[in-house]
Amino acid sequence: MIFEQQIVHRIWLIATLLICTVPTTVAASRFIAGTDVSRDAHIAKVTIRFNCLISYVSHQPAARGDRLRVRINPTSICSGVTPSVADAREQYRPVAADLAKLADLEYDGEYASDRFVTLNFNEVVGFDVDDSGTSDTLKIRIYLDSAPEESKTTPMGAVEQRRINRQSVPTGIYIINLESSLKSTAIVNLPDLALGRERNVVSSEVVLDGRTWYRHRVGIFQSLSEAKTVLEQLQNAYPGAWIDEIDKDSAEFHEFYSLQTAQQQTSAADGAKMVDTEPQFAASGPMTEERIEALMSDGRRAMTAGEFSRAVQIYTKVLQHPGHGYLPEAQEFLALARERNGQIAHAKIEYERFLALYPDDEAAVRVNQRLFAILAGENRDQLSMAGAPQSRVRNVSNPSDWRIHTFFSQYYRRFVNEMNSQGARVNQSAIFSDMNLDARHRGARFDFNARLSAGYLSDLMNENEGPGNNSRVSYAYVELADAKTNLRGRVGRQSRHTGGVLGRFDGLNLGYQATEKILINTVYGKPVNSSSDGIDDARQFYGVSANYGPIAENLEVGVFYIQQDVDGITDRQAIGAEMRYFDARRSLWGFVDYDTYYSELGSYFLRGTWRFESRLTINGTVDHRMGPYLTTSNALIGQPFETISELRGTITDEEIRQLALDRTSSATTYTLGLSSPLTPRLQISANITQASIDGTPESGGVAASESTKYSYFSTSLVASSLFKEGDVSIIGLRYSESSTTTVQSVTLDSRFPLRNGWRINPRLRVDRREITSDSSEEWIYSPLLRIQYRWGRRVRIQFEVGKQFASRKLEEFDMDRESSFVNVGYQAIF
Repeated sequence: MIFEQQIVHRIWLIATLLICTVPTTVAASRFIAGTDVSRDAHIAKVTIRFNCLISYVSHQPAARGDRLRVRINPTSICSGVTPSVADAREQYRPVAADLAKLADLEYDGEYASDRFVTLNFNEVVGFDVDDSGTSDTLKIRIYLDSAPEESKTTPMGAVEQRRINRQSVPTGIYIINLESSLKSTAIVNLPDLALGRERNVVSSEVVLDGRTWYRHRVGIFQSLSEAKTVLEQLQNAYPGAWIDEIDKDSAEFHEFYSLQTAQQQTSAADGAKMVDTEPQFAASGPMTEERIEALMSDGRRAMTAGEFSRAVQIYTKVLQHPGHGYLPEAQEFLALARERNGQIAHAKIEYERFLALYPDDEAAVRVNQRLFAILAGENRDQLSMAGAPQSRVRNVSNPSDWRIHTFFSQYYRRFVNEMNSQGARVNQSAIFSDMNLDARHRGARFDFNARLSAGYLSDLMNENEGPGNNSRVSYAYVELADAKTNLRGRVGRQSRHTGGVLGRFDGLNLGYQATEKILINTVYGKPVNSSSDGIDDARQFYGVSANYGPIAENLEVGVFYIQQDVDGITDRQAIGAEMRYFDARRSLWGFVDYDTYYSELGSYFLRGTWRFESRLTINGTVDHRMGPYLTTSNALIGQPFETISELRGTITDEEIRQLALDRTSSATTYTLGLSSPLTPRLQISANITQASIDGTPESGGVAASESTKYSYFSTSLVASSLFKEGDVSIIGLRYSESSTTTVQSVTLDSRFPLRNGWRINPRLRVDRREITSDSSEEWIYSPLLRIQYRWGRRVRIQFEVGKQFASRKLEEFDMDRESSFVNVGYQAIF
């Protein structure tokens, strides 16, 4: 009770700070909305949240390195920001980055065909990327254990169908190599194999020519004829499978043998009949420390991939060998693997065994909490049988664990423009100050989170020339989740792009996890057009949505209803549906929004991605939406009134509805893209986009607008570590065409890491524009130099300078433009 009172007091304290801070601070719009970093003993997880939905395309390198580059495609579906925020470049150091050995991350969106998120690590680590489709997050797992040893055998790859022969002594012990790939694939994603209880599938890695290959192998077989018989049965699922011969003294043999023994013992513990016969092969030699470490690494990979039965087998094998330092960890993870595998009774026994054997271990508190959760779950199950509601069990951390982190940055930006040598004009001279405050707590029952994203723009120009000081607030909310009731609520300035909500709003979002697959959300609030706006007194909305999934582990669906009013009349009323499908290689995400008040299709969106075994990735998008989004408030566009109430004093509600329809256009965009690695260091990509915007009629004193079409094609070649380890060079070509302009562009961009935390980034872009209205031609040259210095792990200093030279040839005279900009500042994380 005292602990819960402390939680409430701290919530009110932070909420008061947020409310008091809101009127005076501002945050610039960014593409990266935030990050989360968590870690267990050997695996760290980095979650990057974006202000727009994105889809994963590819990443380099495949599995290990000190630098990971993830190529993404941003969508135009954003929360409280314009899609143009994806066209910038950002640098960021996540809170708790040290947990993942992460130095910093960068986002580069300056090329429409190549948008990258780059993670820079302090040392070589292993990693994999969640590529499960379109969302507003990117999730990366970081493996912090040592690199796997190179295998003596070399697989036949799925991309390069080859096998390297080796000299070996016949042993009479055979295995079948199912598949080899440059991309890691979990065993749970393999087709079902009727192998029998005496055989298992083992995942392993081999490094060849600097590339890491991942393979799945079946064993073990006593004779070549037996292996050939099984190979014939597997040919349909694995046409490239082949037979290999292994040695009794090899680590691979010990892997198969230990799994077979552990499987027998696990079956006995589960009430199955123990096999009476001895194993067909006797293991030779003692279990070495290196072998134990390799098994623990494989166990962690099995847990991450969700292969809990296999993890049980591995940790059981480890515990059979006393006298090494992994016994407490193996005991804990054996219990956790059984719990996640649904073997609650066995997990309870294993947790109790841990507490009896290792009461003073640092993990004892965590194990005791998990055991308590199981016991609490049993009590809830008993209450549920009597008709009481059931809530989900979860693992918790130390109830006193509070985390408060702050990000702060300041940049001075100056932009100068000059036309035909008529003298320079300063268009911008300002200091941008931004800060982000996160306060988080995870307790036995409550999870608490508060966020303030704010800043201030200080205009240094003369009062009559500059825009003046500017203050805005992007996020200011508190959030509380209750594990007992499965309720989660967030109140304050926030954003949402699902459930019919159109981005940033001030209000309340309440969620209830009704079952493991059903999530119900309700929302009430006031929309926010700009982060510099205060609370909107004229408009308010409320809505409800429900999501169901996963269906057959791959499909999620949802429906919603939303109602928004403005000055006493309907502003927007809509119903809609959402779906998301993903598997190991394909993803499909889409939604439809229908306005029932105007009887108009507000928007529909569909994006699909297909990744082939050859690592070729194809993606496509269909995006149709109203612009601006269809609301009654659109009737104010071009009118001498600020509110709908004032407009209602001059025309009827029906005329207002018609004005809103007249001022609302519709746009449709089709995009097709592909990317593929040419070599481990070279990747090529291409995109084709076709867009059309409908015209609007003349009405209410507002002139008509004509329909337009726009199309572009772009391609780029990305080279990694071409001149020096860690460098990146990009050559990009782009051709665009609209009803008024045709543009051809070429871009050269290189980034080089230097010593002692320095990085240098030279860039040159050349554009040739043909303006159809006057048949003129314009050449634009844009050189840029960016220098960055990393001062320790918490401070980044950046200097950026650029010029632009433009020359346009008209029939009667030439028009020359010259501009320059400077951007210098720092970022600090506390």
